[in-house]
Amino acid sequence: MTAAFPGAAFDPGRGNGMSPYVYHDSRIVLAVNVALATRRPLLVTGVPGSGKSTLAASVAKHLRWAHLSSTVTSRTRLEDLVARVDAVQRLADAQARRLDERPDAYLVPGVLWWAFDPGSARAMARAGTDARTDPERAQDGTVLLIDEIDKAEPDLPNDLLGPLDTATITVSGREPVTATRDTLIVITSNRERTMPPAFLRRCVVLELESPHATVLEQVAVSHLGARDDTLYIDVAERTLYLAELAELAGRRSPSVAEYLDTVRACIAFVQHPPTRTRPGSDLWEAIEEAALRKAPPDDQRSA
Repeated sequence: MTAAFPGAAFDPGRGNGMSPYVYHDSRIVLAVNVALATRRPLLVTGVPGSGKSTLAASVAKHLRWAHLSSTVTSRTRLEDLVARVDAVQRLADAQARRLDERPDAYLVPGVLWWAFDPGSARAMARAGTDARTDPERAQDGTVLLIDEIDKAEPDLPNDLLGPLDTATITVSGREPVTATRDTLIVITSNRERTMPPAFLRRCVVLELESPHATVLEQVAVSHLGARDDTLYIDVAERTLYLAELAELAGRRSPSVAEYLDTVRACIAFVQHPPTRTRPGSDLWEAIEEAALRKAPPDDQRSA
């Protein structure tokens, strides 16, 4: 269920069918609109599988903006998001005695550069450079996803303060690059680490709760179409039951993507999860173990 907000730039209700993302909580739409209005990044927190990463792609589709993404690792630094030096090409040119001595000659634009100013990033990209991050020229803006920031070293959130505040990045050997188009930065966190207060002050924060059975059913309908049986809700209830067991045992809970995989497998093999009035089959047990539980039954009980 979504709600309209006066003057809102983002209204998924106007684009039914554009994205399978389910805006089941009006807080989601409100948070996106606050981030757009304030030109602040949107920090989306929640457990894995709650829909954090897919939100960015859905917003981009509804706004008809370009969508870029970068998944953070423990090795990610600000420089990786801004620009990197193509050391391989530089070495090859040096060996061939055609080294370009310009300070920025071997820079490869990163996702922040492409998001802020695709024109100068495109001009900088060398022939043969991987240009899959190049936003389409016709787009009015960019939604940039910086995924799983809590995987990074503690310095990265603080290093992002300048670019987040000023929409400007410092590029080695060049003048600073300032955003030339609307940019919404969506940053996700699995809540594995507490973000620095200065970083939080610069973000609009949205916490996504774990979906309940009705929301999972809506997700299945949006992806797979409506059905005239109870398969979606029955698999949803089984998923949440396993999630409760996993939480008690200190294990990872099934995600929305795994729920959808299980539904797809049930459709393909004409299977149904057990209910109060219907037992499950051996094939269902195999599907559950492979796609949903992903642990032998004994491990699930004893973990």
